Amino acid sequence: MNRWDCVRRVLRPVRGLAVGAALLGAAGALAATPGQAQRSSPSGTEPLVGVVVARHTLDLTAQQDGRLQVLKVNLGDRVTSGQVLAQLELEPLQLEVAARQAQLQAAQAEVSRTELLQLQAQQRLKREQRIQAFTAAEAVETAETEVALAKVNVELAQARRAEAKAVLDAANRNLELAKLRAPFAGRVTELYQVPGVTVGRATPVLRLVSEELKLRFAVPEHVAPRLRSGAPVRVHLPALGLTLDGEVDSLAPEVDVSSRHQKAEATLRLDGALRDRLATGLLADVELAPPPVSRQTP
Repeated sequence: MNRWDCVRRVLRPVRGLAVGAALLGAAGALAATPGQAQRSSPSGTEPLVGVVVARHTLDLTAQQDGRLQVLKVNLGDRVTSGQVLAQLELEPLQLEVAARQAQLQAAQAEVSRTELLQLQAQQRLKREQRIQAFTAAEAVETAETEVALAKVNVELAQARRAEAKAVLDAANRNLELAKLRAPFAGRVTELYQVPGVTVGRATPVLRLVSEELKLRFAVPEHVAPRLRSGAPVRVHLPALGLTLDGEVDSLAPEVDVSSRHQKAEATLRLDGALRDRLATGLLADVELAPPPVSRQTP
């Protein structure tokens, strides 16, 4: 199995980003270039192959069914966390909220009415108790029953008011969910839909990638044991003619059974100007720091 087949098996897409396809295509082009010199790492081994990826990649989907009313961003736009990127049609949801508000007001009015009837029943009972020596005994019993029934009616009205408030809260939540917000700061790299189409809960509307970049690369199983978190790496980007420094973030604990490689990720040290020049999917040659030379004391 050649080097590019190993990389294809180890470097997988990140949340829908077709890194593997981009890597394979570019890798084939590089491998087919006649006379291309092979760069060697300080340890004398062939450099590893990696790809620049975003730390977070997300296909943003609608959280309810509806007609896409507007896209508020364009391809390549930078967005902030919480920014509204797209919006479903709001009018039906706004009408639903208005109807639920009216139901809550009616429920509140019913609570007020039953509380007033309860107060009247309590006052009637007090009058009957004051004059019970001069009236029939059943008059007090009737008044007590009316007070108990009034209390039950108040409790029932309060429960209906709570139910109406819960329904109103759900309608307000649906109205808010019609606005697709960015869960993190990043850039828009794909627009899947156009205004006017009907989308569902599983329909992707746009793709968002974070501004923070990292490097994903494949490490042969015989090299992985000496790789540690924080270890320095040197990253060459042939397409841009750039060499960057970074450090290892993590190493997957699993060896790919076909390629006998493990996936590793590294943080890239970038300033603002360099970050603007980098794009996700760029191929990289990765050089690991040479292992420390052990010294024996005489």
